[in-house]
Amino acid sequence: MFFSDEDLEKIEEEYIWIDEKFHDLTEKYVLYEYRNERSQEYAKHGFSRRLGTLTHCLHNIFRLIPPERTDIPAAEEISDVTINIQAFVFNAFGCLDNLAWIWVKEADLTMVNGSDLPNVYVGLREKNKLVRASFRPEFREYLKSIDKWIGNLEDFRHALAHRIPLYIPPYCIPEDNRDAYEHLEKQKFQCSSAEWERLDAEQMELCHFAPIMQHSFGEKSRPIVFHAQVIADFNTIIELGLKILEELTIKKADSS
Repeated sequence: MFFSDEDLEKIEEEYIWIDEKFHDLTEKYVLYEYRNERSQEYAKHGFSRRLGTLTHCLHNIFRLIPPERTDIPAAEEISDVTINIQAFVFNAFGCLDNLAWIWVKEADLTMVNGSDLPNVYVGLREKNKLVRASFRPEFREYLKSIDKWIGNLEDFRHALAHRIPLYIPPYCIPEDNRDAYEHLEKQKFQCSSAEWERLDAEQMELCHFAPIMQHSFGEKSRPIVFHAQVIADFNTIIELGLKILEELTIKKADSS
């Protein structure tokens, strides 16, 4: 088994709260009284919808390949999980931009001359200095604490959109089994179809499945354990959404 019993217990403890966290935060964003129609749209039809997509993707990932699974999944199962992870990454990054737009519109942030902020100025990343400067110091410190997470999410999103899509290896070959695996591979090129199936089955007995994802081998990107990562990403977005809502509430009270 890839995960220890302790790891499985921790993952399960987080997973069981997914639906409740989704419904609770969505309700808060839908019921909030916005002062700007655009920020209301970003909240109700942007951020809230994306949260629903993240939740659905999470359930699909855990249903298709549960973390406690020990056998090698079928190619179709791995493909479906890959699609759900890719959708998750796109919408997780989209959640960050939706939250930034909600804040920009509700706080009425503009350029010095009163014109709208250019689209590239809007975001919660370190480079979005004008937007970050508009938050309270406490929230700016919080954003600094998750800069690395934002950067990693951005890297996965950009690689997925522009370079190499996220990939789940169909199986892994332990180093101790590599020579035996290669020996069987050579035999497969010199045998009948019936013998090929037997040799292929022997090869698979030398392998195991690891629930990891990676976007580029050439760029030497770091493999990520996807069950733990999507749970952590979801929880961070929930936390970020609650803190943005707090900023909105305080900003509204100060303006009253």
